[in-house]
Amino acid sequence: MDFSPLLDTILPTSGGLLIVRAIVAAVLVFFLPGYVWTLVIFRTINIIERIALSIGLSIALTTLCILVLNVALGMPINGMTGLIVIIVITVIPAAIYLFRRFLARSPEAADGD
Repeated sequence: MDFSPLLDTILPTSGGLLIVRAIVAAVLVFFLPGYVWTLVIFRTINIIERIALSIGLSIALTTLCILVLNVALGMPINGMTGLIVIIVITVIPAAIYLFRRFLARSPEAADGD
């Protein structure tokens, strides 16, 4: 199933939006998944270390997940599969991080009443 017409409708490749699409793709592939995972795994590192680790983790996680899904489940390696994998490996740690923050704040709110 080819989803490229859907992607072209959302982010057309013509005109100036090609640059926007490339920037969004670079951030999604090279930064965002790793940054969210560093929020979950490493709690007390400075921003420079977090950015460096996030770039390495993003490249490694995205590549490994796509290759494992291709070998284990036979999923094709294409843009839509990559986008789905990136969304999943970004949303899972984001949910964990937000859940931890919610648990950390809830006792404070109960003590204040």
